[in-house]
Amino acid sequence: MLEAGPALGAPVLLIHGWAISAYLWRHNIGALAGAGYRVYAPDLPGHGLSDSPLAPGSYTLDSLADDISALMDVLRLERAAIVGQSMGGRIAFELARRHRATRLALFGPVGFGEISPAHELAPFLPKIPGQLATMIPRELVEIVQRRVHGKLGWFTERDVDEYWAPTQFADVVRATLQMLREFAWSPLAAGLIAELTTPTLVVFGTLDTTVKPVHAAELAKSLQHGRFEWIEGGGHVVMEESPEAVNAMLLAFLKE
Repeated sequence: MLEAGPALGAPVLLIHGWAISAYLWRHNIGALAGAGYRVYAPDLPGHGLSDSPLAPGSYTLDSLADDISALMDVLRLERAAIVGQSMGGRIAFELARRHRATRLALFGPVGFGEISPAHELAPFLPKIPGQLATMIPRELVEIVQRRVHGKLGWFTERDVDEYWAPTQFADVVRATLQMLREFAWSPLAAGLIAELTTPTLVVFGTLDTTVKPVHAAELAKSLQHGRFEWIEGGGHVVMEESPEAVNAMLLAFLKE
């Protein structure tokens, strides 16, 4: 887990999405810490350098929310401002429902957009034998990165390496596929969104083709204390593509 900022600063918890790591927040942690916040950015189970449990049910929404709740307990954080991206946004929403969030910022969040039909095939994906699980080529990771970016920025060779490296651990690859089978990828019901009382910011890039924001703006209207914003030309990882815009948006929202 990455930590930064003054020890007594207001806590901000950053939760990344599927198949990446806390490296996602590399352009945001310094800005938040410099503004006086205490920032925590963990690798979710099955990602980065975290453990990759393979027991059935390890990657359901409830299990991952339980894991982050337990982390908050260890850090002695009863509540925190929570920022989530993609799958991490859905986890963050669940934590807010459990009254663990003071404020909620969601970027391209699962639950507010449409996921590719490929996820519907996840229950039928075969389990990968150990000898094949470490054969993810670097080129495949680069192709995925090209797909999730919009038109505002680009990734470096180091970025590709950072996201490719964990895939060389067999259990990480198995866990990544297990998440596809177990996690809650469906859009949220408007009624469930309306129950949330946490101040919430929902942000989508206009070119997000991973969690397609087909009805996102309309769903966000159901929030009691929330608003919706677009990042024109942004893809699914706007904090990598346009960190200055994201940092300004986050800092303004956190200060409200």
